[in-house]
Amino acid sequence: MNLSRQQIRELSFQAIFALEVNSEQDRALLKSTLFQQNTRDDYFDELVDGVVAVHKELEAQYEPFLKDDWSYDRISKTANVALQIGLFELTQRIDIPNKVSLDQATELAKNFGDDSDGKFVNGVLAHFVS
Repeated sequence: MNLSRQQIRELSFQAIFALEVNSEQDRALLKSTLFQQNTRDDYFDELVDGVVAVHKELEAQYEPFLKDDWSYDRISKTANVALQIGLFELTQRIDIPNKVSLDQATELAKNFGDDSDGKFVNGVLAHFVS
C-alpha cells in the first residue's frame, strides 16, 4: 500500500516527537513499529533522519522569527516538531513548493496539538518564507 505524502509526514511527526521525548529509543524499531507490514517509504526515512540530525540547526533558524516575549523553551513540543518538519522541507526540499510545506506543517501542528499551535506554526513559517 502506498502512502500519501501527508500520511508520511504524519508518521514522521510521530517518530520525531517520540524521539524528542525519549532520545534513547531505538530508531529502527520505532520506524518499523509505525509502518504496517513493512511498508516503508524513502521520504519517511529522509524526514525523520534529516530532522533528527539537524534539529538544533532548525531550531536556530526559526528562533529569530519568534516574538520578543517568546523563547524556544516556551514552545510546545507539538509546535516545535511541526516547525522542524516545515523548515526541513523549506530548506532541504526545493522540489516541494513553500506553500505546501507551510500548509502541511500547520496541519500537523493542528492535528497533533491544537488550533493555537497551528496558528503559531503558520505565523513563524510565514515570516521565515517572506
